[in-house]
Amino acid sequence: MFHQFITRTQTVPPPISLFWYGVMMLVLMLCIYGALAYHKNPKFVYLFKGIQILQLLALYSWYVGFGIPFSNSLPFYHCRLAMFAVVFLPDKWKSKQYFALLGASGAVFALVYPVFDPYDFPHITSFSFLIGHYALLVNSLVYLMNHYDKSLLKKYMIVVYTFILNLFLVGVNQVTGGNYGLLNKTPFIPDAPLWLKYLLVSVILSLALVLFDILFKTVEKEKPGEISALANFFHRMSN
Repeated sequence: MFHQFITRTQTVPPPISLFWYGVMMLVLMLCIYGALAYHKNPKFVYLFKGIQILQLLALYSWYVGFGIPFSNSLPFYHCRLAMFAVVFLPDKWKSKQYFALLGASGAVFALVYPVFDPYDFPHITSFSFLIGHYALLVNSLVYLMNHYDKSLLKKYMIVVYTFILNLFLVGVNQVTGGNYGLLNKTPFIPDAPLWLKYLLVSVILSLALVLFDILFKTVEKEKPGEISALANFFHRMSN
């Protein structure tokens, strides 16, 4: 069992039954609730930062120890970049707020449409995927609830940062043969031209980040009732 958990022999991504997908969505909702309800609780904040650090330490120990190629082991997935940024960057940096927006939106997308590495379950990569994205979601929301500053990032800056970041990831993919940012084997359009993949991923990601930015601008305006503001925002979005 332990050998299977750490093997580097690839097979296929593990399937997810409807029941376990439902469990994943329930945990997703609980993480959002926990971040909104306990973002001022130091023990809660340190707990999820600790979980994120341990998850990254375990994953990269496996990458290094088993010689996983650079096509998959570099920290250049959108969410992986956000994991490092939200935990380690200073709170007042523009880049941290950008990556917190990226982490909150990206974690939701990743968990709603999970793309696991091609290893039989249970495996360190599948556990890292789940634990890492749940922790990223909580840490990003906690940071945004506690430190969001509407003056740090303009909407056009979010779009520019996203297009520049994705252009960098396209270059990394060309060098390593990887699929960082899902810009090489893009879901639903894997055979499309590279320029189209770059454009669509960048536009969709930019829209998601701007939407989250609008959300937290709404929260900042209505403090101290930020949780009710979030609830009202999602209610308006659903109507």
